[in-house]
Amino acid sequence: MTTSQTLAPCAQISGPIQETEGNRAVVLESYGTERMPAYGYIQEEYFVSGIAAEAPYLTRILVRRPEDMEKFNGRTLTEVSHIWGGTSVWRAFNRALMREGYMWIEIDSQAPSALDLIQGGDPERYRDMEFTAGELASDFAGSIPFTENPTPEILAEQYDAFKERWWRATPQSFEIIAQVAHALRGGLPGIRNSEVKTLLFAGISQTGGVVRRFVEKHHAAMRRADGGPLFDGYLPGASGGEALPDIDVPVIEVLGEAEFQSVRWDCGVSGQVRGLSHRRADSETFRLYEIAGMAHRETRHMSQKDVLRLKDCPLPPGAHWSTFPNSHIYGSVLGLLAEWAEGMLVPPPSLLLETEGNTDTILRDQWGNARGGVRSTYTDAPTSTLVAATPMGRPSWYHGNETPFDGQQLQEIYGNADSYRRVLAQVIDRLMLQGFLQRVDAEELRLAAEELRF
Repeated sequence: MTTSQTLAPCAQISGPIQETEGNRAVVLESYGTERMPAYGYIQEEYFVSGIAAEAPYLTRILVRRPEDMEKFNGRTLTEVSHIWGGTSVWRAFNRALMREGYMWIEIDSQAPSALDLIQGGDPERYRDMEFTAGELASDFAGSIPFTENPTPEILAEQYDAFKERWWRATPQSFEIIAQVAHALRGGLPGIRNSEVKTLLFAGISQTGGVVRRFVEKHHAAMRRADGGPLFDGYLPGASGGEALPDIDVPVIEVLGEAEFQSVRWDCGVSGQVRGLSHRRADSETFRLYEIAGMAHRETRHMSQKDVLRLKDCPLPPGAHWSTFPNSHIYGSVLGLLAEWAEGMLVPPPSLLLETEGNTDTILRDQWGNARGGVRSTYTDAPTSTLVAATPMGRPSWYHGNETPFDGQQLQEIYGNADSYRRVLAQVIDRLMLQGFLQRVDAEELRLAAEELRF
């Protein structure tokens, strides 16, 4: 280690914590957990403790893993719980993780959600949870700045000030992340074959911002005892900021169309990116993929909670919530990152959306869909016009919508349904060759295409 680096202590991990009827782990977001038995996955909870920012802490990690650890592929994907609750990475990645045999770990390093939502959800089970005092999740929830008829400058100023509150409320978070990562290298207490071969850190939205900040300020500074990195790769998603630096492990940044300020402006809510300042040249350890048509959050497989929350949000005439498969993109990029981190491949070059000059105003094709960036069957065998951020009412801004083409439009584009399916097949083959679509997801798209009639 150099003089600018410090040894990250190992967090103390204890558990798994026993569960009984009426005394179970608080789950911040249950989406996708109903699928776990079909994949042979189980959930366990552990307490982690140590000293961070010169103060004691005790929090928990939540683990989802193969019950038969012979099926564990050696790869572990970690995320922190969102500052006001939720696990966006699990939501987007869970099918891909369980198909491939990953271990997933939620690190509850952000005090606002840990104290307000986890300890608050079961004060007795989590009576020993401890952080330095600060704002809680309830202080943040629903408080994203919203301005009617704003200017882009006003939106940017409000959102940047809002983000600064995150960091003030989470002074111990980054050291906790580092200490847990260091400890995970040795595996989980009492769990055979749980030693981690490849440790990855991902985030989406606010937690994508956490990953970005870790890369910027902490990756090079906090190391393992042998001087090696704590994480083997990073996947910050749906966030934004100044261009990330080069580090000694791979970073793949993923931005949906919805993260652009020009797309969010009509919603009265700031986009995460600031112009094009997040863009930079490729290197031996960096790629940036901007995804045409992708909203901030997927509505392809909505939970009943999502349905109820969005039922009163108005949509344009003829439109419905987007069926764009964010999870297909994220699952594919995760595979690229893991294999890059393990030296098995070099991923495709960065792919950027086309914009007007040096602005973040996205250029569009004849159907109104974004040009450039990572493509999909939704953009290259289109059957609808995609809107990545719905500007009609809240909380719809972080969901996309789509307006299907009518039968006459489909006939003008493809001639007939069989011709459409041939175009779709060509797009699927290209995406699979590039690494942006997995075979199982490709079959899902082919089956859906069989239902199209015009």
